[in-house]
Amino acid sequence: MKREKESGSLDALAGEARRLLMESRHGVLATLSEESGFPYASVVDVAGLEDGDLLLLLSDLAEHTRNLRADGRASLVVAATEGEGELLERGRASFQGRVESVSTDGTEEVRARYLEVHPQAKGYVGFADFHFFRLRVERVRFIAGFGRMGWVERDLWKSLFNP
Repeated sequence: MKREKESGSLDALAGEARRLLMESRHGVLATLSEESGFPYASVVDVAGLEDGDLLLLLSDLAEHTRNLRADGRASLVVAATEGEGELLERGRASFQGRVESVSTDGTEEVRARYLEVHPQAKGYVGFADFHFFRLRVERVRFIAGFGRMGWVERDLWKSLFNP
């Protein structure tokens, strides 16, 4: 059962989550292990897209890539790394959705966006075993700090990017 009462204005929380995503460069990707069925988490580079989805550049050699090819359901967490106080006092967001390969038709656009956020990837972005993936956001759990949190469903999330 979904909790009815959330802390803080949902629109304000959603806006903060959007800002955090667009400022983030790294996150923790959780996939479902093809081998064991247990959650598998790994650190990845991420770039927020203009439509609110998340862009990843993943290697075929990585465990998380094999997991995603078997089951695209995933969650990716980003957290504010700067600020005063403890990490748990800062904003963080967990993006839930399905990850899919980016078609070759859209590769140049996403490549430019990814390199804008991760210029160091220029040296390996063209390797044959690296591919772009998009996490299509279905919902976001944003925690702004102690006592300020809420679920942002897909329609509200997407409306922040297409006003």
